[in-house]
Amino acid sequence: MSLRILLSSATLFVLSGAAFAQPTTMWSANANTAWYNGTETQFTITTPEQLAGLSVLVAGGNGFTGKTINIANDLDLGSHLWTPIGPDYMLPFSGTVHGNDHVISNLFIVIPGGDWMGLFGMCTNSTLSNIVLANTYLRISDTAGSLVGNFSTNSTMTDCHATGVDIVATAYNVGGLVGSLVTNSTMLRCSSTGSVTGVNQIGGLVGSPWDLSDISECWSAGTVSADYLAGGLIGYCTFAFGPGRYNTLNNCYSRANVTVLNGRGGGLYGGTDANLIASNCYSTGTATGAELIGGFIGAAGSMSVTNSYWDTQSSALIDGIGGWTGTQTAQEITGRTSAEMKSAEMVSLLNAAQAPAPWTIYPSINDGYPILASMSVGIPQHASVAVELIVSPALFDATVRIGSNAGLFKCNIFSATGKLVRAIDLNSTSAVLDLRELAAGTYILEVTTGQGKATQRIVKQ
Repeated sequence: MSLRILLSSATLFVLSGAAFAQPTTMWSANANTAWYNGTETQFTITTPEQLAGLSVLVAGGNGFTGKTINIANDLDLGSHLWTPIGPDYMLPFSGTVHGNDHVISNLFIVIPGGDWMGLFGMCTNSTLSNIVLANTYLRISDTAGSLVGNFSTNSTMTDCHATGVDIVATAYNVGGLVGSLVTNSTMLRCSSTGSVTGVNQIGGLVGSPWDLSDISECWSAGTVSADYLAGGLIGYCTFAFGPGRYNTLNNCYSRANVTVLNGRGGGLYGGTDANLIASNCYSTGTATGAELIGGFIGAAGSMSVTNSYWDTQSSALIDGIGGWTGTQTAQEITGRTSAEMKSAEMVSLLNAAQAPAPWTIYPSINDGYPILASMSVGIPQHASVAVELIVSPALFDATVRIGSNAGLFKCNIFSATGKLVRAIDLNSTSAVLDLRELAAGTYILEVTTGQGKATQRIVKQ
């Protein structure tokens, strides 16, 4: 799998060390639909051309209702510009896709006036699982995310992630992973890391959840920028289509930094007018703007937040709520110092007698802040304080040097979601790991030395 690193918002990139221009041809002109058979309900996709064929088929009126797609290989989409699967509300994707943790890399969408933009544009009554995106580049208008622009109507997303996100939008409802989450749709164990920029209702993970949505065990990191209404995790919680149709957020966190030019910005949530129920969440990022800026939420309307926290030191904000747009009510949003946020006590508070406990903590992972236990499936859980290990640099482009006078015997590399991506046998006191083929994102090194095992977080640019 080739790695494409964005150098800027211009059209020059790097692919395996060589400069090249942004693609100008379209995947729709290079698609393969020969794999599709109208009598079958199960399909396997192994090439980018076949995935582009799915986009062509859905645009032609085949919504894939009752059909399942299994992705069986890593797919590099960097050769051409992408057209979303499910281009608008009249032609949605309504099937099931299992990504099987294969990486779909180098997604380029350049449609300046386009809305419903992402790998998928419009999804209704759909299921997406275990889809991993690396290096997504979107230059679009409205309702966009790396994975889905509009995820709507009884749709379910589980274990989906995007790293190396670079999204610039000229309008509203934009998130690192999903633009809008609508009408009885859910997200579980999903994440996004990178840069998201837009005008209004902009979030590190989701732009706007509304009308009976549920987001659980999700997280974000990076930067979020907007003219108005932006949050590290969620931009804006908006209306419902009837009473009792709440938008819920549970066991989530954001490490993203937020900037709003005009106002309404929060470390976790930009703002809500009504219908928000949040619990067991935290944020650590900065939030800056002209007005209604909070460490946890910017503009607060009708909402119920319980057992939630923000880091007063890393955010440099003493107020968890930027201000009220409706009647002020009591909320359980508590400021803590960085040391308190990184403590076992904080884990116990976040777990709040939930069974099984969703939160855990490891000093070498997530800068020592609590993580979701679902993130650590497969990731080694070792204390590293007693083990001599040198890792340099922690933020790398191509190679990482490791060393220990006690001897190096093995190195395992895990993705942030717990997938083992590389196993390396060693027999020395130092080694240089060639990791240039890894996608941009966060990884955990597990190194076996003569003193035992140690873990170290590293980040590929």
